[in-house]
Amino acid sequence: MITARVYQCLSQRNVLPTLQSLKKIQYWPREKIRDYQFGKFKRLLQHAYEQVPYYQNLLSSLGATPGDFHNFDDLKKLPVLTKDLIRENAADLVAVSYKQDDLIPNSTGGSTGEPLHFYQDKNYEKWADAARIRGWYHLAGCGLGDTTAVLWGAMREVKQDFTFRERITDFLKSGEVWLNAFNLSEQRKSDFVKWCRMARPALLRGYVTAILDFARFVDENSISFPPIKGIILCAETVDSVTQSYVERVFKAPSFNTYGGRELSLIAMECPCKDGLHEVSENNYIEFDPVDISGYEDAGNLIVTNLNNYAMPFIRYQIGDIGVPSRTEHCGCGRGLPLISKVIGRTTEVFEFMDGTRIAGEMFIHLMKEFPMDEYQFIQKSDMSVVLRYKRSNRLNEEVLQKIRELYTRYLPHGVVLDFQAVDHIEKTQTGKFRFVLRDF
Repeated sequence: MITARVYQCLSQRNVLPTLQSLKKIQYWPREKIRDYQFGKFKRLLQHAYEQVPYYQNLLSSLGATPGDFHNFDDLKKLPVLTKDLIRENAADLVAVSYKQDDLIPNSTGGSTGEPLHFYQDKNYEKWADAARIRGWYHLAGCGLGDTTAVLWGAMREVKQDFTFRERITDFLKSGEVWLNAFNLSEQRKSDFVKWCRMARPALLRGYVTAILDFARFVDENSISFPPIKGIILCAETVDSVTQSYVERVFKAPSFNTYGGRELSLIAMECPCKDGLHEVSENNYIEFDPVDISGYEDAGNLIVTNLNNYAMPFIRYQIGDIGVPSRTEHCGCGRGLPLISKVIGRTTEVFEFMDGTRIAGEMFIHLMKEFPMDEYQFIQKSDMSVVLRYKRSNRLNEEVLQKIRELYTRYLPHGVVLDFQAVDHIEKTQTGKFRFVLRDF
């Protein structure tokens, strides 16, 4: 789309030099990338020590200065930064040298709890935008301004419906055609297909469950969707069965990504699909070991953003669990470290009376054996789990018994699996679908 390319290149002209840096750094050797990261960390820590009251007080209480940090192992001298700590110390986490006009407000959607409000700065946005262009366009063989069909759910960014004029304006400026993932009615999906046929998008990007829902609509109605170069999967964990299905429906490769509003794009999948490359230029990632059945190396993700000087997040516990990769060299040639997989939210790990901890991913993985489009596992106590399913699936007692028998093999002895048929399963306020949640 020529107008979108021109507009985006002009609006992102300050980002393009950073993008060129990312394109080079990603192919550096692993050790050189780590040295580059540590240099950025040291500069950030020095700034925090001089300008951010929270870190001034923290380092003082530890009897430490930035000069005491010689490598990334020394980061463990600092306690993790939790969401509760951010809420309690929000004012003291802001650099005193920043004026109000320099602060860019942002917040999480609060889909798993209370929203988190924070500030970022222009330096952070520049690096975050560059990483998104690389991870959302370049990896799929596309460029900034290439037409993209987007299924997203943040209500502040995606309207429920669009006028014809709004559609055209968005398309000419950004090259994007939007569909709100919170309300995927049959009519909206049908209208979205019509717009895509006119726009001829090169990419399809969106929430995993929204793209899956849309893929089923296209598949089950034998709809001819315009050819695309790639599918960018965002915002939710994805399993191999789902990834293969959407690739088959849209006849294009898919690329899994992982990120969040606090830190932007954290990791991205390359065509080799050996895991997700960390966006090491922007963040440093640690894996704090956690005992989860079936995952030997799983860890709570602790992330330090290296670019946000307005409100530094150093050793931030984002609330997700991941597994580091043992692969040293990816076939794509990138030196960026790999994450084997992101298992999911810490709130999606079920803990039982005998101490067993099971990741929600297992519940999703096993369900591929059964004919259910939407379902939700809810842990109600340390001895009970409820499977909610849509009444329209019309599951008979034989199928329900097979589900109970399969899951009982993996659940601790005595844990009860019950069923609940419902007409509708609610999405979160940001349009995401939670397959697994703990509710006690």
